[in-house]
Amino acid sequence: MGEFFDDIHAMPDSQLGGAPCRVADSSDTAAARGAEDFDGLGRLAKALNFQLRYREALDVYAQMLRLRPDDYDTLRARAPREINTLQPRRAIEDLLRCRALGGDEADLAYRLGIAYYLAGSYAAAMREEAACFPLVDDEMGVAVIYWHTMAALKSGAEPVLLREKYHAGMRCGHHTAYDAAVSFCAGLTPRDTFFAAMERTDSDLDFSMLAYGASVFLLSERENEESDRLRKAVVARDGFWISYAYLAAWNDEYMGGTANEQFLRRS
Repeated sequence: MGEFFDDIHAMPDSQLGGAPCRVADSSDTAAARGAEDFDGLGRLAKALNFQLRYREALDVYAQMLRLRPDDYDTLRARAPREINTLQPRRAIEDLLRCRALGGDEADLAYRLGIAYYLAGSYAAAMREEAACFPLVDDEMGVAVIYWHTMAALKSGAEPVLLREKYHAGMRCGHHTAYDAAVSFCAGLTPRDTFFAAMERTDSDLDFSMLAYGASVFLLSERENEESDRLRKAVVARDGFWISYAYLAAWNDEYMGGTANEQFLRRS
């Protein structure tokens, strides 16, 4: 049994692409099958999520919300799974409903920023992350700066949080990869030093954050070939494909950076 997800789990070809999901039920998923009441459906959704079977879990959340249409916890649980399946428009709608219901503003703003980013609405992503930053500590603040910076670099806007709020020695906690990528973007870590550390990491989660951040930065510097190489390297290392950085790399590689063009036309 894995720490973050079950050893038997879905991969991006079925959750982000169009391949069928042929993952067998875990014991927890099998035990929750057949549930019809709200709590039982919640256990089924949780078990499916642990197997990274997010598209199936989304069907279960839909059943739960038919029973309790404005249940905050269900809406809040569904939104990240919509992000994990690159359906940012739906995630935005759910997160905005959570905001209307009075949820945790820092939590919602951070994830709204990522959902807007995946939808290609970079100004909105920057707005949400900028609103989030004063509400969080250094550990979360480094992650906020990272995504604000990615949106700024993608859109050609000024990365204000990077320039004005980031500094060496932030208490980044477990967000060491985010911190290293932001330090590189800020020019505080030499390129050779950063790339050497990135290439020797054996963590696909850390690699996705490091290489995706560098890819976007280098794209803004018009180093297109190296940017492309790094983005493809992230997509190839799919051992932790549920990370937001991996999702963003997949989105850039296969969807042109806009996971839902219909949403953009409406906004």
